[in-house]
Amino acid sequence: EDIFLMLLKQVFGGLFNIMLWICVACELTLAVIFEKDDTVTPLILSMVIVASGTLQWWTELQAESMMESLQNMQRTELVCVYRNTFQGGRKVVQEQWIEPGDLVPGELVVLEAGDKIPADIRIVFCTEGAEVDNAALTGESLPEARTVEVEGEGVAVHEAHNVCFFGTTVLKGKMKGIVFATGDDTFLGQINETMTQCARTRSTLEMQIEHFVHVIAYVAMAVGLLSLVANLMSPVKRPIDLILENAATAFFAQVPEGLLPTVTISLMIASTRMVRRKVLVRKIDAIETLGCVSVLCSDKTGTLTSGCMTATDIVTHADGFATCRCTENEWAAPVQNASVLSLAQCGILNNSSKPNREGVMAGSPTEVAIMEACTRVFGDDRMQYQEQNPQVFEIPFNSETKWMLTIHADGLRPGAFRMVLKGAPERVLAMCTRVLNESSTVELSDQRRGEINTHLHKLMSGGRRVLCFAEMRLDGYADDFVFEGSSPEKCNFPMEGFTWVGLIGLEDPPKEGVKDAIAVLDDASCKTVMVTGDHPTTAQAIATRIGILKENELANLPEEIREYTVVTGHQLAAYVPEGDGFENGACSEEQMEFWRKTVQHARVFARVSPVHKRVIVRAYQQIGGAIVAMTGDGVNDAPALKAAEVGVAMGIRGTEVAKEAADIVLLDDKFTSVVEAMGQGRLCSENLKKSIMYTLCSKIPQVMPTFAELVGVPTALTVTQVLLIDIGTDIWTAIAYAFQPAEASLMSQKPRHPLRERMVDWTVLMYSYFYIGMIQMAACWFVFFNMPHILDLMHKQASLYTFEETKWNYAGMAAYYWTLVLGQLGAAMVTTTTRTSLFSYGLPNRWLNVCFALEVLLAAAVIFGEPFQRLFKTEPLTASQALMGCTGLVAIVFVEELRKAGLRWGDSRRDAEEGLPLVQQT
Repeated sequence: EDIFLMLLKQVFGGLFNIMLWICVACELTLAVIFEKDDTVTPLILSMVIVASGTLQWWTELQAESMMESLQNMQRTELVCVYRNTFQGGRKVVQEQWIEPGDLVPGELVVLEAGDKIPADIRIVFCTEGAEVDNAALTGESLPEARTVEVEGEGVAVHEAHNVCFFGTTVLKGKMKGIVFATGDDTFLGQINETMTQCARTRSTLEMQIEHFVHVIAYVAMAVGLLSLVANLMSPVKRPIDLILENAATAFFAQVPEGLLPTVTISLMIASTRMVRRKVLVRKIDAIETLGCVSVLCSDKTGTLTSGCMTATDIVTHADGFATCRCTENEWAAPVQNASVLSLAQCGILNNSSKPNREGVMAGSPTEVAIMEACTRVFGDDRMQYQEQNPQVFEIPFNSETKWMLTIHADGLRPGAFRMVLKGAPERVLAMCTRVLNESSTVELSDQRRGEINTHLHKLMSGGRRVLCFAEMRLDGYADDFVFEGSSPEKCNFPMEGFTWVGLIGLEDPPKEGVKDAIAVLDDASCKTVMVTGDHPTTAQAIATRIGILKENELANLPEEIREYTVVTGHQLAAYVPEGDGFENGACSEEQMEFWRKTVQHARVFARVSPVHKRVIVRAYQQIGGAIVAMTGDGVNDAPALKAAEVGVAMGIRGTEVAKEAADIVLLDDKFTSVVEAMGQGRLCSENLKKSIMYTLCSKIPQVMPTFAELVGVPTALTVTQVLLIDIGTDIWTAIAYAFQPAEASLMSQKPRHPLRERMVDWTVLMYSYFYIGMIQMAACWFVFFNMPHILDLMHKQASLYTFEETKWNYAGMAAYYWTLVLGQLGAAMVTTTTRTSLFSYGLPNRWLNVCFALEVLLAAAVIFGEPFQRLFKTEPLTASQALMGCTGLVAIVFVEELRKAGLRWGDSRRDAEEGLPLVQQT
């Protein structure tokens, strides 16, 4: 979108901006047509509207700029292709390295381990056991095999094993392929195109401001019309220009001109704080929405887990089978246990990972994880051990045998070789007859086989992927013997009678701090739901470890609830509604009943597709009535990210499609950052509510002087003075609320639902208009009528005032203005807390304290500064008159302290009756 069009939308778009521009138009009409002298008011108000829109526009541009920086950080590697060229008049095929953007369909691309796939390609050649990482598309952490074999009819392109997709990575092997789609035509590009066509879910703040603006618009128009009718029916006859000016002043006094800049700057401050916490906010109103989230749907791979396979457990035999963690002392050099050492040797020898140019191990995540774990045993001796035992033969892993075999020459014994077998436990174990026991072997009896299976099932039930290792020593072979064969039947060497060495359990482990973060979310009444493409067993195990599911929770649940706690994509397939949601009869009653139970009980969704993720989000929104945040990093997460009220993408691991679909980007990829941002969102929401309450407190005392004039009361407040209060003082104090710390622990409270608990509801209006506002109004009139000679001006036309009478009126206006400013000071103090006493809470916000001081100084300058006196129609006050202006401040603080004391007493009584411990208010 054009940046200048974005600016125009921010400045002139929206109901509230339109209402403010109407105010400007009214003031300009009075100034031009009726030749009034007040041109300052419309000018200042116009500047405020433009400045507010420009600030929000600039903030979102900054976020877009950071997004571009993130994209530029991702290095684009050259691609190897074969192209026809002419040399000496002859056409020859030549290898070239080109930019990925220069690829065209039909070109032959060469890829190897570690390369990012630059386009959608159809494989025409690949080495045995080639693998790719499709996590960005599927959400699954395990690598997927690739082959040249053409898939049968009915297989979707994105499920074909002879196709590689743009944005994924080659993990193992080499391959050549023909490009059949580039750019927007790729599978990833088509998903991205779908995202651009989908409407973004409206933010809760947008809905709140719209609701608030409607309320204020009705109030302002009602007050303006009431003033107009009252002026026309008043016994004091006035010219039409004064009637319109009075009605416009009444309307103007009810419009909180400082609301937009207050909201914008408050969100900017919160956004800056979140960037310091490594959270980039692309749409600043998403901050407040995040504080209202009641359901957090999270992808597993790369979000809740590290997205990197890690070896976690080993099982070996040393006078008995034992499982130990790879982080324990038994798995650290120097190793005393010979069985563990032999397993580490097998893991290093039978391994296809290789160091890249930077010296970092590259290849299949599984192979890299095993190599890294086994290297911890050998330390610096790993390279030397590999050189002493060079590989002379290999049978790569394939989907039929489900194992990989390597043969290594024994550098210390001529004619001796060591065969290492690695693969699926059931396949490898079937080829074994003995078990390694330290430096010797024992028979693999049925009992020992059963014990191995027990350890195996325990690891698998914990969500581990388990590989089994076995070995066989070959002696009496010639040093130059040529090993041959690709399967047990075709090998020229024995393939039975292996010795079982051990098991290695691997997993994509939970990220650090995730378990504690989920516990915080539970305390905050925010339900965390795992939504993943991974296997249900793996998903359930990880969910249990990080606290989404409690230990043994499923076993203790009734059957009718248990089936809805862990839900698979297969179950969802029959209940997916037509269209984009569940409204307007899109579902049958059976489907609705399924989704009602699912929304209520589900904690894990496994084996789900991108379409399922979006439907799950819609179900929580439309059936559960929840405010939903969705986290993810892959292309498969993008539809759900955009459908959620708040989409949260990973900044490092995340794909560009996911980032574009998101409202918030985690620059450090830490799930804990989401929780911190949620706390910041709740604080932002609470402070915005307090800020609005404070802003509205002055509306009653601002509008009443226009009605009082109808019964002959002298002018007590002008439009310019109203604008000075709203823009000159109130706006800065309202903004300073953004720095206000939390009154209590916000993450131990339920989230506010924006449709059921409005930020501005009747309680806020009653508090601001008819409670604090009334106290302020009473104080202002008390001070005004106690000014000298004010009563002498009753029922007199202002145009007939003498010079002396005009000065009396100006002094009265100064007193009314001064009392109102100090009353707003009291309102600002008492609205910083809802229950806590101001005397115990204090004034912890130094920016608010600075604004208090500046408010008093500005008001004093307006009253006592000669240039300001002429502009704002004021006269100096005596010391006693200025002191009398503190009436409102003292009254507001006193009455509010009594109210809050009553609330605290009621809370204590209720807690005592319920048997809860008394908690001191903080």
